[in-house]
Amino acid sequence: MAFELGLAVLWAKKGGRRHEWFVFESMRRRINKSLSDLDGTDPYIHDGGPFGVLRELTNVLVRSRHRPTIQDLKAIYGDVRKAAIRIRDDYPRKSLYEARPFKDLVLGAQISAGKRIKSLRRQRRR
Repeated sequence: MAFELGLAVLWAKKGGRRHEWFVFESMRRRINKSLSDLDGTDPYIHDGGPFGVLRELTNVLVRSRHRPTIQDLKAIYGDVRKAAIRIRDDYPRKSLYEARPFKDLVLGAQISAGKRIKSLRRQRRR
């Protein structure tokens, strides 16, 4: 992921359009070892678990128009986990990251978010 992060940073600094990027890391201070060029960037430390990632997402999205609560994100996470089980049963493949299963997983997440995040419901009605 270091390569992708490097591209995001380059795009933000040199690209013509506004582009935000965030760094999520499971352990404190590890970013200084792996990506010294990002020194001075405050990473969002999620402690390696899904609920830590959700916690840090609420910190990232605090400036966003859509500010889901941790309860919203946990409910969406639960919906996506259930969808992943159904998708695995429907597409007995090696990975959920193959094109079709992943597309279905993303769609399930979008539907769940649309139902659970109030600001997304209002946006759809316009």
